Amino acid sequence: MGRIQALLLALVLGGLGYGLWTLYSLSPLRVTPEQAQQELLQTQPVGSVTATSGMALSAGSATPVKTVTAPVNLQPVAQSQEVSDDAPYIPPISAATPAPAYQGDLSDHQAYLAHQSARSTQMKQAYIAAVDKKVERLEALLEKGIRHNLPPQQLQEARDKIQGLRAMQTQLHRELAQ
Repeated sequence: MGRIQALLLALVLGGLGYGLWTLYSLSPLRVTPEQAQQELLQTQPVGSVTATSGMALSAGSATPVKTVTAPVNLQPVAQSQEVSDDAPYIPPISAATPAPAYQGDLSDHQAYLAHQSARSTQMKQAYIAAVDKKVERLEALLEKGIRHNLPPQQLQEARDKIQGLRAMQTQLHRELAQ
């Protein structure tokens, strides 16, 4: 073995040794049962989501041993309801719908432009429809922030976001009217 190879081997092994020593000397990660349950909910497929009352891991496997199955409501929170302090926002879950592919002749430039224009119009209409729901949720969060005496900068940021959404909605209304 040449000197360079021996030197490189020593450097690599030294680096691996240092990395292992660093990992060994770190304090163990503390996980609360709530964090473990949230991680379990985030990593399981939607069809098999369960709520766990406790997790005990056996030495040979990394699967939960003791679980209590309870259905989890994956429906979106009604927009008119109060925004609770402990419930995370879960966006509506729906099947992905692929965008309609252009079925015409690609050499027909005018037909392709008409297709693109129709898709753009659909996107603008979907944005306009979604703004009302989003603004309603942001206004509920803004009221909650006012009740909890959040700093004025954060409250103003929420007001600016609402104003920006409304301004874009108005602009898209004008563009569609033309």
